[in-house]
Amino acid sequence: MAKISVADRHRIIIYYQDGLSQREIARKCKFSRTAIQNIIKKFNETGSVEDKKRCGRPKKLGERQEKFLRLQSLRNRTKTSTELAQDLQEATGVSVDSSTVRRSLLKSGLRGCVAIKKPLFRKGNKQKRLQYAREHSNWKIEDWKTVLWTDESKFELFGGKRRQFVRRRKGEAYQEACLKPTVKHGGGSVMVWGCISANGVGDLIRINGKLTATQYLQILQQHAVPSGQRLIGNKFLFQHDNDPKHTARIVKNYLQELEDVEILRVMNWPPQSPDLNIIEHVWDYLDRARRKSQPKNADELFEVLQTEWRKIPMEIINNLYESCTRRIDAVIKAKGGHTKY
Repeated sequence: MAKISVADRHRIIIYYQDGLSQREIARKCKFSRTAIQNIIKKFNETGSVEDKKRCGRPKKLGERQEKFLRLQSLRNRTKTSTELAQDLQEATGVSVDSSTVRRSLLKSGLRGCVAIKKPLFRKGNKQKRLQYAREHSNWKIEDWKTVLWTDESKFELFGGKRRQFVRRRKGEAYQEACLKPTVKHGGGSVMVWGCISANGVGDLIRINGKLTATQYLQILQQHAVPSGQRLIGNKFLFQHDNDPKHTARIVKNYLQELEDVEILRVMNWPPQSPDLNIIEHVWDYLDRARRKSQPKNADELFEVLQTEWRKIPMEIINNLYESCTRRIDAVIKAKGGHTKY
């Protein structure tokens, strides 16, 4: 109905009053017979073919303007609604406020969200991630259970990056109970190295000062290898990322010696792949668990971390190992790109 002009509707009624059939009118006016029938029906019922007056405020944006906003937003996902409104005015002369732009984009399924932080991938790194995923696409849970997962993580005494939510009443925003305390320089932190296996957690040790390749070699000798042999046995698969300390010559030579005598095998790890390392989620769990305590200094913080580390439920570790195949599938689906993990 909206596609037929008022002038054409009057012409249709004139033909109708002259005695022409609906089929003849449709042929002369080049509209469908159903459209002709509806117009005649409306005329017989109301005596008019004019559009009814609309109630409420008319729409500011037509279909073309909404399409323009949608395309502009998709071309540059970081543009604000104010910037898009300005683009629309410059391109079409239509002036709308930012709330109108947001409502229009919301109809198209484009909702403003906080961008998720992920590593910036180079093309070559995406290919390496995809290759790794394809090489492990047929792995079963039993294969993943041979892996000893390792990593370092930093825990801050105060001022952690995790957002803190509180419940408060009006006027209580600055009460001490409703604040997240911060101190200059974070108030101290603890860097740790740890490892996990399908049979439980391995060692968790504190790293004093800046970690060097020589210190990392000592960690391998005194903690990583003994943990792997104790928890999995010889020929366990050793995983660590591509941090420069991990790939130093003295570290590579040591691991090669252990491979030669079949104590372990080193996993060829793809770059920029924290989403594939399940121990990352163990760090998140450990951070949440230790927040139940209130350590006063870095030494107390490490004691709390050790206590909570030993209490990590096997259910969590089992679920993480079971997620390995899903992570591989997600990387393949993303063609080496980012995943939700």
